[in-house]
Amino acid sequence: MGIDPGLGTTGWGIIRAGAGQFKYVGSGKISTDPAEPMGQRLDKLFRELQNVAKYYDVTRCAVESGFVGKSHVSSLKLGQARAAAILAAQVCRIPVLEVTPREIKMAITGIGSAAKGQVGFMVSKLLGLEFDRGEEDISDALAVALCHAMRNQTAMRAAAR
Repeated sequence: MGIDPGLGTTGWGIIRAGAGQFKYVGSGKISTDPAEPMGQRLDKLFRELQNVAKYYDVTRCAVESGFVGKSHVSSLKLGQARAAAILAAQVCRIPVLEVTPREIKMAITGIGSAAKGQVGFMVSKLLGLEFDRGEEDISDALAVALCHAMRNQTAMRAAAR
């Protein structure tokens, strides 16, 4: 399971990986109402991500790590959404890996500074999907899942040597 956290919208994507192949399983996004209190918004992310993990019997999870942008308030909100996502997986006893945007771009496109559109294009090619406008959160979450799966397969190959 890959998670692209955000307080307003959190994307999630689930794939199955094996023998260098990746299969799309499911994806979606969780949106919260900015008019609701912070606690309710975080609780919604926490509970819905737990439900997704249980429904799909998730065994591994990766969450995109945040970056410090221009607004410290936005960075704080992103950090809170990340914490809710990490805790949701932890409560379900799912190991969580944090990956940076650069790691994700490098794994998916081979270029650490790739544009968001390039990542989305490669995700669609790797999984045989097409994304509509407004599905960037889902595409990004699937990129997180793919990055984690690729990293795990590389580690397994190295261990087998």
